[in-house]
Amino acid sequence: MPTTSNPAIRNLLTLDGAVSPAGPVRSGEVSPAVAADRPITLDDIAVKTLAVFAVLVASAFLTVFLELGYLALPALFAGMGLGIFLALRPRPSAALALLFAAVEGIVLGEATQFFDALHPGVGTQAVLGTGCVFAGMLAAYRTRKVRISAKVTRWAVGAALGLLVLLLAELVAWWGFGADLGLRDGGVLAFGVSVLTVAAASFFLLLDFEAANRLLRSGASHRWAWYVAFGLTITLVWLYLELLRLLSYLRWW
Repeated sequence: MPTTSNPAIRNLLTLDGAVSPAGPVRSGEVSPAVAADRPITLDDIAVKTLAVFAVLVASAFLTVFLELGYLALPALFAGMGLGIFLALRPRPSAALALLFAAVEGIVLGEATQFFDALHPGVGTQAVLGTGCVFAGMLAAYRTRKVRISAKVTRWAVGAALGLLVLLLAELVAWWGFGADLGLRDGGVLAFGVSVLTVAAASFFLLLDFEAANRLLRSGASHRWAWYVAFGLTITLVWLYLELLRLLSYLRWW
């Protein structure tokens, strides 16, 4: 069965101790380890994810209201650092998940304000679009309209890595040489790149749902719900930012 291409969720599935090591319990007995570290439930995932997104949204609103846009660049690097750290060294930390949401909220707030100033209303459209994609992918996963095969998963990971290399090349060319490769200039090529990126982020949601479902079936500790929320946040933040850019291209045209 394929695992998620999101490194945060993928690493979670192979963690030592993610599933309670407590042995079988005889009828009528309750293991102290099991009682203190109960299995994860869907409610755990939902509540922790909502908590993380509440911090994300509050941080974005405060960034705009208090005019904290000057913190966007430091927040961007802080978010990248936290994301890489938690992806490479997974841990069920509520503090780190909420801190990640707070710094990403600063980035989202400034990005939304910037694009909304250029194209009024595009931020609201991106929020609605992200919600619709999330709901659609969840419905597709629950009804099994889309099959998550190993071949499709490998294709999605390869496409995402290719896009990442292209965008990094664009960034290096722009910062280092002042050159424009046309990947983010609003032209036809940039539009195509954004469409592919939105499609990749949408598919990653399916993989994250599958990973969360596997955790529910495996009996992993409820503490890892924070890490599931962190992984979903990475995907949704990526999806929102790409939708914001894609919608801005449509406004230019």
